[in-house]
Amino acid sequence: MVVNVAALQEADFWSAAWEKSRESYLREKRIRKGKEEIEFWNRLAPVYGKHSSEQSQERLQKVLGILTGEGMLTPETEVLDVGCGPGTYALSLARKARLVTAIDGAGEMCRILQEKAAKAGLSNINVLQRMWEDLDLQEEAMERRFDLVFASMMPGVCNKETLLKLMRASRRYCCLITWVEGAYSQIRQELLEQFFGEKSPERDFKTIYIYNLLYSMGYYPSIHYLHDSWVQKETEEEAVENLLRFLWLYMEITPEVKDTVASFVRERAVDGVLTQEGRIRLAVMTWRVDDRFCQEHC
Repeated sequence: MVVNVAALQEADFWSAAWEKSRESYLREKRIRKGKEEIEFWNRLAPVYGKHSSEQSQERLQKVLGILTGEGMLTPETEVLDVGCGPGTYALSLARKARLVTAIDGAGEMCRILQEKAAKAGLSNINVLQRMWEDLDLQEEAMERRFDLVFASMMPGVCNKETLLKLMRASRRYCCLITWVEGAYSQIRQELLEQFFGEKSPERDFKTIYIYNLLYSMGYYPSIHYLHDSWVQKETEEEAVENLLRFLWLYMEITPEVKDTVASFVRERAVDGVLTQEGRIRLAVMTWRVDDRFCQEHC
């Protein structure tokens, strides 16, 4: 294969490669879009908001350590948390920053975050229900407004346009956390293969495209890799309910689908309990948007 070395230095090459790679993402086969996908997150919010494992807390502290260690998070920092969910990061960011603006498209996620902030006595969190893809930075007075723009596993950052949008909201730093591997448990992988005849790729190469896209534009991103393992135990009923909720994103849930999932869980459960295990690896990518070279050439 002949590689055009000059093309590798162009932002358009990496932007197109990123777009092309999305064809292999199982997520692109979801049939629930827009309001329906938001409804999925609204229904998941109560469970998602309660989940706080020892591993996730350790991962959270590592991310905060990176941000503080690189001088991105200080008592004077104004943060934009894009796709904040129930406050996984926003609450901790607010304890270290001057102000956090947290946005999410799911109203129930926003409501839970507001409740948590009030309970914790945090008055420096401003929660907005907004879809990142639809948000108008100029209309919301968010252009170059924040010292740090933060997004973790945010599906709305899916191409060059939405990546640049993150940067337009920042006057100094950006932090983007992406999956590298382990997005789905082995159980979900097996179930997807049973219904679709294919698995989601174990490794996600999105980080490569984003890194090279930024570098080709004159930015100098840093990457820190985080990895750990997790174990989740559910009753058969809980497992069936959660797996059907997950599959609803990809297909219609017919009586036949329900029966198939129930049998699938029953065959793998032990004493009425389904145990799911997984290993994940994340990339924490940070960069400055106020770099002099970029300001002059990009």
